[in-house]
Amino acid sequence: MIMKRLPLKDYLRLRAICRSCRETVSNIIENKHCCPLPEMPSLSTKSLLCLRTPLLKSNKCIGSVEGWLIVVDNSDKGFAKFFFLNPVTDVRITIPSKLHLPSIIGQRIYVRKMTASSKPNCDGSDCYLVGLLSDYCHIAIYKLFEKSWTIVEPDKDSGTYFTDIEIIGRKLYVIGSSSNSILVYDLKDSTNGPPKAQVLAEFPRMPAGSSSYCIFLAKDKTLRELYFISMFYNCEIETQRVVSDRFSIILAYAKPPHVTCFEVFKLDTNKSPIGWQNVRLDDKVVFLSCCKSMVISRDELNNIEELVRGNSIYFAVTFRCPRYNPSTSLEFGMFCLNDSSIKYFPEKTLKHGDVLHPVWFVPSLW
Repeated sequence: MIMKRLPLKDYLRLRAICRSCRETVSNIIENKHCCPLPEMPSLSTKSLLCLRTPLLKSNKCIGSVEGWLIVVDNSDKGFAKFFFLNPVTDVRITIPSKLHLPSIIGQRIYVRKMTASSKPNCDGSDCYLVGLLSDYCHIAIYKLFEKSWTIVEPDKDSGTYFTDIEIIGRKLYVIGSSSNSILVYDLKDSTNGPPKAQVLAEFPRMPAGSSSYCIFLAKDKTLRELYFISMFYNCEIETQRVVSDRFSIILAYAKPPHVTCFEVFKLDTNKSPIGWQNVRLDDKVVFLSCCKSMVISRDELNNIEELVRGNSIYFAVTFRCPRYNPSTSLEFGMFCLNDSSIKYFPEKTLKHGDVLHPVWFVPSLW
């Protein structure tokens, strides 16, 4: 009963008391008898934490799911390998199938982001992984422990480019940027070839004159709800690549941009047609980054809920600025939807100018 009430850090420290405690904790972790209270370490220390487990130079963390990080290994040219990493226990689960990356002349393709339908199960049942590729034209779908990946491309005549992904159950939701709509794929169909997309809903209407913004998908895992989040910022663009008349990719900024505002929308499936509702978060919190965004109730954060402000967005995003040292600018702080105020976390905690892809996750022992 005591162990169930302990936060993660104290739970693991029990192993140092004596041999009996060490064996007890190890047995509980192995058999998953009880899980300690979750913590968000970056919130308790107001800093970004680097992995205690060292990764190779060819490794990059590109997502997270229920206490596990999803890491890509780019050591093989033309292929990508992946593994799940639990940074608390240092356990790794290797994804057995390599992803063959598309070949485009003059362009190096890599996996920008990966999301999963659930944490990895030993039997692999119902665990789907979806990777978003850097050319914005391909999505890779994989059912854990299957033999191969399924590559999805947009319809040739649609002019659609993929910019973000999220999974709820067996449904894959995709931001189709050029079509200004949310697409949905049924992951069950991916075992028989590339699934077909259905247009679910158009984007929420952006405020007039809002030219510099990023859009993200996030989910409330408990309530299985989908959110659409707009992040606005001021910027001076240095270089960009024009892909089509309606879609361009910003490659670098002349000076570090600064976040100015956010808007949050929730998908309302009770409307006909299905649409978006501009919402307050109330007792919920958004954790936002390019590789992982999620919506969590303060009650689910248990022992650190007093550190978290409701109706707020905690963001950790990076912008490439080659003229500055370090060349990547990190925006790390909290935006309050009540009064539109922004609180940046102290820069003295940011001793990691080379951290290019911060990822939110809720630590867990399994």
